[in-house]
Parts: sequence; C-alpha cells; structure tokens
Amino acid sequence: MIYKTIVIATILLLGQIIIPSYAVSTEILTPPVSPFTHNFTDIKFLDAYFGTSSGKIEVQPGDKNVPLTIVFSSVGSEDINGIKGFLSLPVGFSSAIANANTDLIEADNTGVAPSGQSFFLTFFVNVDKNTNVHSYSGTVKVTYSKLRENGIHTNFFDFNFKVTGKSVLNSKVENPFIQPASNNKITIKVSNDGTAAINNIDIALNQQPSNSSSSNLQNIVIDQKHWNIGTVDVQSSQTFSFNIFVPPDLAGQTLHLPFTVTYFDGQGNQVTTSRMVDLIVGAASSTFIVKLSTPPFLMMGVMQNLTLGLENLSPSKISDISITLAPSSSNLRILDDPRWFVKEINPLERAVLNIPIFADQSIGNQAINFDVNIQYTKDGSTVLEKQSFATYIRPVIDVSVYGVDIMKIGGKQNIIGNILNQGNIKGQFATVTIEPVDNSNIKKSFQYIGDIDIDAPTPFNIPIEFTGDTTYGKHTVVVTVTYKDTLLQPHTITQEDTITLTNPTPQTNDNSQIQLIILVAVAAGIGGIVFKIRKAKIPIVKKVTENPS
Repeated sequence: MIYKTIVIATILLLGQIIIPSYAVSTEILTPPVSPFTHNFTDIKFLDAYFGTSSGKIEVQPGDKNVPLTIVFSSVGSEDINGIKGFLSLPVGFSSAIANANTDLIEADNTGVAPSGQSFFLTFFVNVDKNTNVHSYSGTVKVTYSKLRENGIHTNFFDFNFKVTGKSVLNSKVENPFIQPASNNKITIKVSNDGTAAINNIDIALNQQPSNSSSSNLQNIVIDQKHWNIGTVDVQSSQTFSFNIFVPPDLAGQTLHLPFTVTYFDGQGNQVTTSRMVDLIVGAASSTFIVKLSTPPFLMMGVMQNLTLGLENLSPSKISDISITLAPSSSNLRILDDPRWFVKEINPLERAVLNIPIFADQSIGNQAINFDVNIQYTKDGSTVLEKQSFATYIRPVIDVSVYGVDIMKIGGKQNIIGNILNQGNIKGQFATVTIEPVDNSNIKKSFQYIGDIDIDAPTPFNIPIEFTGDTTYGKHTVVVTVTYKDTLLQPHTITQEDTITLTNPTPQTNDNSQIQLIILVAVAAGIGGIVFKIRKAKIPIVKKVTENPS
C-alpha cells in the first residue's frame, strides 16, 4: 500500500515539472523594432551650395546679395506646386532683401515640380565680413501643395553648406628684362591672393596667339610649352621656368607672351582663363665698337657656313682684327681654325666671315651659345671685346616634287606625283595645290597629305575637274607644295609641269562578233550531238516485199 502511494506521488510530481515546459502561452509577443525608417515624404533634400541652378560659385566673407541654392527632388507619387522655402541660417548670414520683417530668408518656386524630378529654391543672402571660410549648418522649411489634393504640406530639412572663399590667380615674371641674340632664363611666379586654394594648375603657352602678321613672336624659340604646378594655397605662390631665345632683330621691343591657365576653384569648378606676361628685350649693346650680325638659325646635320658680320661703329678705322669663336656645345664643330683674321674695317663699314661648321643631329631644335673674343687695334691701342650670341639649330626639310603625270583611277583621270623629302626631319601639315596656266581650263584644286616623311616618297593624286568642256591634249599646271617646319613656320615650293590628257578610245564590236561566232559554233556542236543520240535510238524495221503468186 505504501508503495502505491509513493508511485502516485511521483507521477503527480513529474507532471508538475514536465507539463509547464510544453504548455503554450496565450501571451501575444510584439515584433522587434525595425531598423529602417518608414517616414515617407514627398520631397527629398539633395544639396546646398552658393550659386544658382546653372552652377556653383565661390563666396568669401563680406560678399553681399549672393545666391544660396538648395536642391530638392520630388519623390512623391504626385506633382507638387506652390513651393515656398523659409531659410534659417546661423549668425553671420542675413537676408539680402532690405527691411526684411523676419529672421527667416524666403524664396519660392513658381513652377510645378513633376514627380521624379529635381527643383531648386534660391535664397539671396549677405555674408558678414567676420565669418570664416569653413562649413556651416542651416535649416530650411518647405511648404507645398499637391496638384490633386487640398491643403498645405510642410517639411523641415537640416543641411550643411560651405563658405568657400575666392581664389585670385595672378602671374608675374620675376625679371622681365632679357637680351637679344642670346638664351634667357625666364621665371614666372603664379600667386594666389585670394581666400581659397587654387588646385591642379595647368599652364600652356599659346604658340600662335593670333593670325596678325604684326606679331613679334614668330621667330622666338621657347624650350617648353606646358607646365603643371599643382596647388597654390591661400596667400602663397609657385614658380615655373623656361629658356627663351630672342633673335637680334627684336632688340628694343616688348614681347607679350600669352598663356592659357586651367585650374579648379574652391567649389571644384574647372576654370580656364588667359594670362599675359611682358618681356622687355634690351637694345643692342652700344658699348662695343664691333657690332655682330649673326644668323637666326643654322641647319642640322649638314655642312654649312656660319655667316658672321662685323660692323665698325666707331668714327675711326680698326685694324689687325682677330676673332675667335667657341660654341657652348661640343656637338657643334667648327671645321677650320677657330681663329679668324680681318686686315681692317673702315668707320661704319662692315666685313663678313663665312665660318664652316657642322651641327650634329643631337642638338636639333636647340639654341646654341657662342662666345666671341674680338681683338683689334684702334687709334694705336689694342682693344679686346668679349661678346656672345646664340642661334637656333633647325632640322633640314629638303622637299622636291617629281613624277607628275596622268593616271586613270576609278574611271577618272587624276594628276599624280610624288614628294620627296631629302632632309633629316619630316615636314608637317603639307598640302598640294594644282593650278592651271597658259589658258588651261583645268580647275584649281588641292589635296591635304599630312606629314612628309624622310624615309619614302609621299604620293598625291588629285582628280581633274574642268571649268568648261573637257579639253584633251597638253596642259601646263603649277604644282605648289606647302608645309610647316618644327617652329610651325610655313614653307612653299612650286614647279611647273606639262601633262597630256588623252581621249579614251571607244570600244569596237570585234569582241562582240567573236563572242557571237563562238556561241553559234557551240550551239551547232550541241545540236549535232543531240541529233546523233536521237538517231541511235530509232529502231530499224526491215520491210519484206512479197511477190504475189
């Protein structure tokens, strides 16, 4: 009996322990809080900056009536209109509208903002001179209506904007005075006098600033034409340098060097502007008795004479003149004794020396300096002058035209020919022009052929057109070839040629007759074969004639 009681008690105790672990609670559990915001609006803030809808601008402390534009997007399902904005800015910013009755700066957009498109609110503000160049925070209240609903809707947005400062780029040559007939090192300082940094400054020299024939920049040589000087911070500067060779005939003139400057301002806008620096070329030296006349350039890779002029500027005769030349590069060699002698030069008269030289190809497109020592006797005294000059080493372009003739191309007669460059550098931007002479009615025409290389002839072919009826026979034409050298100076060569246009011979019908005979023969052969085949297939029938009995 006691065992039964223990078993029943054990069963009841286990039931109390096990049943609650399987029991289903009637309590309703709430879902966890979502990490996403389900606050749906009709407009969305995109950007805020100084400027208008057409672009950003730089603004610095103290600017008045500057536009501050806020960009929104209409993200609702319906178009909105009646858009108004009320702007609250921190201390240092105020409305540009005189006698504003509130601290809020107002703006509106009278248009309709279609769903899915952006719209702008532009506020005009004054920036206090005591503000700083950095970022600020503001709040804008936007009210609007939906086209298919009644009532006014309101949204508030907090945003950041930046007073960028203004970049002010100035350029100035450190030493504007240069000497003629010599290499001059020029250093230009680019400074930023503004309140915003100027970033990624790229400077390019305008090789051909104008088409005016009065420009005095045609014969100068500059060893560089492009510079990137990086960033120039506020109230700081950077420099770039180059060498310039000025020929003697520019003595006493002023050179206006134009540059194109590209950079990024404080708003990240790419700005392209022009700058001009002036260089003053000194007068020819008047302290020397002997005035030198030197060539503006020498040819590269050929034997030639350097023509050196000596002019006596004094009222007295000079005699026993000794001249020595020393080039600055060992790749320019004087092919004779470097000392030259002139017996005498009368007052205001001139003597010329022809000095054989050779310029190696390694110094092409460079300016080479020459040191000149001149010793002479004047009024019983020995005088020593030390002078210098520079000359540019120009590669050789030696162009000729040959093989001018007539060729039929694509059923049309063309004037053809070849251009041969026997120099040591290619010609650039070449064109060929054909012009009639001696009453020829061939129409003037031209063809662009590009570069004239030195390794092979450059062909040309120009279709022939007439100003009237086609005239066969001999025609005289002038072939003109124009091209540019490494300094982009144009050169022209012309030559006269006689060409003969022939009347094409009309085709005869002999070929057609031969083809007809062949076809008839083939048809006859085929007919004979068919006849033989059919004859072979006909059965032979023997006829027996019976005699009547």
